[in-house]
Amino acid sequence: MRSSSSSGSALVALAALLAAAFFPAVLASPVSLLARSTNSTASPVAHVRNGTLHGLSLASFSQEAFLGIPYAQPPVGELRLRRPRALESGFDGGQLDAKAYSPICPGIGSDNWGYEQSEDCLTINVLRPAGTTAEDRLPVAFWIYGGGFSQGGSADRRYNASWVVHRSIEMGKPIMFVSINYRVSALGFLHANELRAEGNLNLGLYDQRLALHWVQENIAAFGGDPRRVTLWGESAGGVSIAHHLLAYGLTSTPLFHGAIIESAHAGTVAFPSPETDQPRFEVFANATGCAGSDGGVLECVRGLDLDVLNQTATAEGRWVPVVDGDLIASYPSDALNARKFVPVPLLIGANTDEGSAFGSKGLNSTSDFAAAIAARWPQMQNSTIERLLELYPNDPSVGCPYGTGDGVLPSGTHDKRSNSLWGDVMYHFGRRWMAQLFAEADQPVFSYRYNQPAENATVLLGTAHFAEVASVFSNPLPTQNPLGSRPGDAELARLMTSQWISFIHDGTPNNHGVDGAPTWPDYRDEPSNYLYSRKEWEVERDDYRQEQLAFLRTLGWELQQ
Repeated sequence: MRSSSSSGSALVALAALLAAAFFPAVLASPVSLLARSTNSTASPVAHVRNGTLHGLSLASFSQEAFLGIPYAQPPVGELRLRRPRALESGFDGGQLDAKAYSPICPGIGSDNWGYEQSEDCLTINVLRPAGTTAEDRLPVAFWIYGGGFSQGGSADRRYNASWVVHRSIEMGKPIMFVSINYRVSALGFLHANELRAEGNLNLGLYDQRLALHWVQENIAAFGGDPRRVTLWGESAGGVSIAHHLLAYGLTSTPLFHGAIIESAHAGTVAFPSPETDQPRFEVFANATGCAGSDGGVLECVRGLDLDVLNQTATAEGRWVPVVDGDLIASYPSDALNARKFVPVPLLIGANTDEGSAFGSKGLNSTSDFAAAIAARWPQMQNSTIERLLELYPNDPSVGCPYGTGDGVLPSGTHDKRSNSLWGDVMYHFGRRWMAQLFAEADQPVFSYRYNQPAENATVLLGTAHFAEVASVFSNPLPTQNPLGSRPGDAELARLMTSQWISFIHDGTPNNHGVDGAPTWPDYRDEPSNYLYSRKEWEVERDDYRQEQLAFLRTLGWELQQ
């Protein structure tokens, strides 16, 4: 049984951090749009461990979809704010109608606006070429959405993968696309000593992990190959993948066999400490009347009205992953330095002007810049700040958005400096570091830099966060992150989609079948980036801001990474 609830309005400006909704969506279910042109006569069927699924035929794409499949028990009532539990019982009557997306998980932010929401949201979706049988054993792309760990859902029309699957068939390299919902905001990442004592932190990441186990147990029933699962995510989804690569301090796992990380690395989101978050939790508990509750504060919180819980908790700021000593066994910088990660083929990249959306604004002097650094990273040493002032000088011509010359931003004359630093800390240095480490582990690594502003982007944004997603999905739907209608936009999307498919299918992006595209070098042979724009595709040496990115790599705990 599913009960829906709205998330309420966004309460914190930072809830947009890492949001796949930096350009908010035009809302509608992607499959429901496609289904209007469907002329199917029979529903596809798949037999999974919990019973028989009846899916949806998409004749216009020659595809089949199975939507809203529960992979866990509903995390409601006593199971709220607990690690997910596998779905142990069979479907009612042994059957489940899997023809519509489930509600998405409650969150705070524009990614959730207009979509039905419910705590009963832990579901998985499977999209496959029509006629796929259990003997086909297709490679599986496992998509994890972004949204700053505060918002998002698999029903978001920007993640409609029908054009991806269609292109894979056209290439003769058919793949299967899997997407999931996982808990976000307070329901997924509330942090308190009381929850730590129970072992109930980072619940959204444990949701993802359980979904990966579900794929291992069930994907063969759809014609997928559990031995050929590639993780694929952007922003917070990419951060999640980095955490799975480092999870539990393991150096091997059967759960996945490749990874695509767009605009993220393991340290993109700084890790708050119990000393930081416990006072926030106590303010929340007092505000809801749960502090000092006779039955205990967590029992009270588990009984709160959903909107009261979500909005009151988020009023204290964003809730994000923390070091829990289990799935996130240590700070990622320590794990990477110790080479404690699962080495798999890796495709990883970032957009040129990632920092334009995140840098501190309103800075008009070097002292303003120094104060902004200290406020953002309060554990940073004074000597480190002094060095950063040298590495990110008051020279607009080298600031972000890059390539915009000596002009300053109207928000602040020193804002290009903070855009550059924030973008390098959150995206660029970690991208390079992970590429180097996985190459040193003798894994195929393919790195990129996306350098094409969105069609509706301003010069103030440049090639901003999330700009590449429409191209990677070849998604022409009219969202506020449009694919673009300029000369070269369609060709760029066709190339990127084909390269991603080739990597998922073959472990290399070079079997794409697009004429005129240069070969993408393996990072082991040549540390370089595939450089994308709609006018030119080329390869660059990966040596931009060498001194800056190398210094950031040394900071570790000072960046709370």
